[in-house]
Amino acid sequence: MLNTKIRARWDRVLRPIGAWVARGRISPNTVTLVGTALHVVVAALIVTGELLAAGIVAVVAALLDGLDGAVAKASGKTSVFGGFLDSTTDRISDALYFAPIAWLYGVAPDDPARDEPWVAAVALVALVASFMVSYVKARAEGLGIECNVGFAERAERLILVILALLFEPILPAFMVILAVLAVITVIQRIAHVYKQARLA
Repeated sequence: MLNTKIRARWDRVLRPIGAWVARGRISPNTVTLVGTALHVVVAALIVTGELLAAGIVAVVAALLDGLDGAVAKASGKTSVFGGFLDSTTDRISDALYFAPIAWLYGVAPDDPARDEPWVAAVALVALVASFMVSYVKARAEGLGIECNVGFAERAERLILVILALLFEPILPAFMVILAVLAVITVIQRIAHVYKQARLA
């Protein structure tokens, strides 16, 4: 939802930055992999309880996540593999948020206040539902059906999880919101594909 509304504006902001990076002969795939490496840093910070630091690094990682496409366009190096790599690393990045949160709150809390197994369970629900949101879209597009519908596309989920890291007291509530919105989005996308398939 948010993705479709701000995508064009966001692309215009990133275009000159992407052109500047491309002049340094940095490939878009390199930008993608550096962003993924930063998400590994985010995961490490989460499991050690450094949630504010994780949120700050996550902001940088999210910016790189959108920059690879701008670099690809500026350098003329768009490719099928680049798109595949971007989508694949997006799923890895999702796991590097939710799985560490589940670990911190359910397996090895560093503070008694974080000993909340239910938060871990909800984070895992959010993780699975987030994967399903992307899977349903990919499967639909494989059938020739466009599927950019739903409340919680990746942009919304990313914003919510970063806010949860930056402002820890809201993290449990935001995990619930993320899980619920992701499940609703899966249902919305399945319903959309069902309707489109009936019209075909």
